[in-house]
Amino acid sequence: MKIGVMGTGGIGGYFGGLLAHAGIDTHFLARGKHLQAIQEEGLQVVSNQDSFRVMIHATSEADEIGPVDLLLFCVKSFDTLDALRFIAPMVEDDTTILSLQNGIDNVQKISQRYGEERVLGGTCFVEASIASPGVIAHIGKPGRIVFGEPSKQATPRAKKIREVFQRAQIEAELSEDIDRVLWSKFLFICAVHGVSTLSRAPLGLALSCSETKELMTGVMREVQQLARAKGVVLADDVVEQSMALAESYNKKFKCSMLHDLEWRRPMEIEALNGMIVKLGREVGLATPLNQAIYACLKLENLKILEPFWAMRLER
Repeated sequence: MKIGVMGTGGIGGYFGGLLAHAGIDTHFLARGKHLQAIQEEGLQVVSNQDSFRVMIHATSEADEIGPVDLLLFCVKSFDTLDALRFIAPMVEDDTTILSLQNGIDNVQKISQRYGEERVLGGTCFVEASIASPGVIAHIGKPGRIVFGEPSKQATPRAKKIREVFQRAQIEAELSEDIDRVLWSKFLFICAVHGVSTLSRAPLGLALSCSETKELMTGVMREVQQLARAKGVVLADDVVEQSMALAESYNKKFKCSMLHDLEWRRPMEIEALNGMIVKLGREVGLATPLNQAIYACLKLENLKILEPFWAMRLER
């Protein structure tokens, strides 16, 4: 199986690195200093589980890779539409595109461009990020991928993809209801990313303060109510499960959105808490906690995206 990885950040670099390290034919799209470092010295994964360096094929041009059997789509949600145009040389009739992105509307966007029959929904649970150009840092438990067919069937292609992941020692689970899984993960990241980023705190600190921990739980309950209003049935104890998952993370864990804020890079606020606010308004459901997080972080995001606008107003 020939695999392409669109986006060689924490998720794409970690899982793609494991695939390449296992000798599976894997090709990466990257850019800038990260790409240069990978081309010169290989991709390095530094982990408390098993660190390694692997020489890989990485490029900034999709046509240098050509058609693939499986494309791991790992870009930030705000880059989805641009990335979909960019990957065209890698997609042919029998290519499967597996989204491992944050948010709940990426599968729909990919399907609109390339057809529902090519797309699998998925998510992952991993504490990984770019530590420096060419280096992916991983802490905590080994990463896990959950994915599934829109039809909820365990198709031959899905089983084959799971087998490839397992060959690379990646824990992979086929879900019979991937929409439910995506909403459960969405509930988790809206709370963890939103509260941790707003408080500028690693997850352990955010959980150690009773007020921010209570805020995190409240954000989750708003997402749970929204899911119910949208006809998505989550587990009755989804909030308790999600808080237990958060407690199991490394106390020093910093979510990707907090890293982006610290490094003054665009944040996924529109796809996370902003999406809750948007969907809540559509169904007539108030989401005041998500609204507060969204309002504050949207302003921070505007200051990153439009620094000259912010500078003029601050004079």
